[in-house]
Amino acid sequence: MVSLTPIAKISTAAVLENADAVLSASSRWPDTSTALASLTLEAAGLPTPRFAEAEVPAPTPAALRKTPELATYGYLLGRCDEAITTTWLAAIDHLRGREIYPSDRQSFIYNPIEVLGIAAGLATLPVDDDNRTWFVNTLRRGFSAGHFRAPMSALGAHAAVSLLDREGTAKVPAPYTPFSEIPTQELLLAAAIDFAFPSLTTERHEELDHALQERMLSKGLAIGDAAEAAAAHVFAHRVNDRLLAPKALMNDLDLVLSLCRRFPLFADTMRARQRGRTPFGINDEYDVQDLMHAILDLHFDDIRPEEHTPSYAGNHSRVDFHLPRSRLVIEAKMTRSGLTHKEVINQLLIDVGRYSKMDGVDTLVCVIYDPDRHCTNPRGIETDVENTGSRLNVKVVVCPQVLG
Repeated sequence: MVSLTPIAKISTAAVLENADAVLSASSRWPDTSTALASLTLEAAGLPTPRFAEAEVPAPTPAALRKTPELATYGYLLGRCDEAITTTWLAAIDHLRGREIYPSDRQSFIYNPIEVLGIAAGLATLPVDDDNRTWFVNTLRRGFSAGHFRAPMSALGAHAAVSLLDREGTAKVPAPYTPFSEIPTQELLLAAAIDFAFPSLTTERHEELDHALQERMLSKGLAIGDAAEAAAAHVFAHRVNDRLLAPKALMNDLDLVLSLCRRFPLFADTMRARQRGRTPFGINDEYDVQDLMHAILDLHFDDIRPEEHTPSYAGNHSRVDFHLPRSRLVIEAKMTRSGLTHKEVINQLLIDVGRYSKMDGVDTLVCVIYDPDRHCTNPRGIETDVENTGSRLNVKVVVCPQVLG
């Protein structure tokens, strides 16, 4: 990252003003640009534009036979009723009968906004849906045949595969063109895709961030449509957060450790709700992970759950939470009956070995939620695992613990 100076404050203010003006002036709702803009801002936890407050009108079957309309409603399918979904699926059946890779290359498959819109709609369907499988296989076929030659078409297709079949992303080549070399319009579209459907590696995400900042400071960010405006707004908002954040809050590791240690207080509050409300049950590791994700969302912009780790001892695993900007991984567990002190340590040592092979990670934080005190020597667990000699900076928090 380049140094953030007073010039950066002026630049981000100008970008925010320009982005907000474009969003306020956007009146074509819904279309692919406004629909993607709405999802981009929503994924970043920022207010969505006024145009997105309007109801989604019911499309005609004829309209959905045009791929821009099909993609538009794909982005919005999660907020559509059953009738619209049924009409949309009928249009997908029609799409499957077309030649996806014509010789003249005049096809939606090369348009990243349309490809991702269709993928977004299919992602709302059950995982075993035949339409999802067809579309993923179609995209893989395009990669195998070398159809995705342009950087943005490759990026959109790769993100679409990742959205529908995360594990299947390993079967398609990761596109690479330096972000610093593409036009600003494409750079902002790449950012919108990354914000709404994260699929870039840590290194590529950081490269995109750096290219956006360099472009903003040197040339400004010329914004053409609502999707580009949403990406510019999110980026400028995050730069502002970094400029304004107190130094005391910049140590992400200390913040994560504090949140982990205080997790039992949060959990107890969720269990003992006021006015007779139904308690939130925390029954297993998945409940702990969901709550931890919600807590982290309050403090960090870029949280990437369920990224795959490199193979370790012949097995792949998933990262609970990856904070790429901090080069930090958080692994959340919950003890249970029969999980002995030794087994807890063994699990954590496997995690240490696995994450030590993961690029872009320097620190591993393991939080062990132990509400029923199955860990007889929690501080011993913390010490034993932290002193493994791994290249990683390993921190372990077993909570709650009895003071003293």
